[in-house]
Amino acid sequence: MGLKGRSDSCVSYGILIIVGLACVLVGCFAGESQAEKGAGEKANGNSKCYVCHAGLKEEEITISHVGMGITCDECHGPSIEHMHDEMLMTMPDLLFGRSEVRRMCSDPTCHKPGEGRYVYGLQDHKDTEAVEAFYKKWLGRARPNGRTVTADSVCTDCHGKHNLDKATRGEFEGQQDAQWVSAFNGRDLSGWRASAASSWTVKSGRLMGTAADKAKGSSLWSEEEYEDYQMAVTFRATWPVSAGIWLRGDDSKPGARVEIFESDRAFTGSVLVPNKGLVLVNLRSDLLDGEGWNTISAKVEGDRVQVWLNAEEIGAVRTGGPARGKIGLYVGPGSEAGHFVVREVLIQKLAEPG
Repeated sequence: MGLKGRSDSCVSYGILIIVGLACVLVGCFAGESQAEKGAGEKANGNSKCYVCHAGLKEEEITISHVGMGITCDECHGPSIEHMHDEMLMTMPDLLFGRSEVRRMCSDPTCHKPGEGRYVYGLQDHKDTEAVEAFYKKWLGRARPNGRTVTADSVCTDCHGKHNLDKATRGEFEGQQDAQWVSAFNGRDLSGWRASAASSWTVKSGRLMGTAADKAKGSSLWSEEEYEDYQMAVTFRATWPVSAGIWLRGDDSKPGARVEIFESDRAFTGSVLVPNKGLVLVNLRSDLLDGEGWNTISAKVEGDRVQVWLNAEEIGAVRTGGPARGKIGLYVGPGSEAGHFVVREVLIQKLAEPG
């Protein structure tokens, strides 16, 4: 080999060595960065979730589970597409409806039921005396988390709340300081006035509405009036039933109503304006759990109404109507054989702009 050949060969080897060292250094730094990232994630495994769901930082269940090294991923999956969706249209990999909470929590690797049972129950709690004292205090009452404790409460009624009743989209930014308030105390009709008292009762911590008159419906109105607000109503129905949620008004001028009904052309979550008909139509029949609990969420701002059913947005519409009024629950004609049952009514007043 000539001098020139040896020279070219040395240059080539030198380049390879430099590239190799660079790769090693990059690998070391990358590995170190990943290790540091992993250490940080281990200490606060939900940091990526808190970017959008900041409220969960103070949520009781979240705090206790993170303390045990159990992060959101453990129950809801990695949810990579959900995290990368800036429009917040992609759901997490795994979501659990109210009827699924007990079974999900009763995974043998988490809260293992005893005595051959399939669902973790009160008798499985370590401090049975504390559980009994808790039930004695809260049974039939609405707790600060907005949930009413009943004989068939699920885990999240007593341990935090762990439910997003409202969408976490950008339009809610700046409203986080306002408090969600329970408009139903879980015991009686205090704070409400019924147009037909026999149609509305409270039983086992729930509001129950039935149609007392086959010819006309009955409404249960809040005594307090509201301007702009957000609302979340958790309900279930025994069918057939025709019911709804008045958004702002009174008996003389009821305003818009979110419908809870069965129909061939529209479904629960549609919005009706009296004397005008449906102004917003939900075309999806799959959003409603016909046998379990459901949550209708609404944002009422000016004459604009935005509605969600079980965290799925139905849409937004301008309804007109009064700028201030009461909220109401409605059960209509044709509901004699069914019941409209409400578990909670949460209200968050919106701050005035500016």
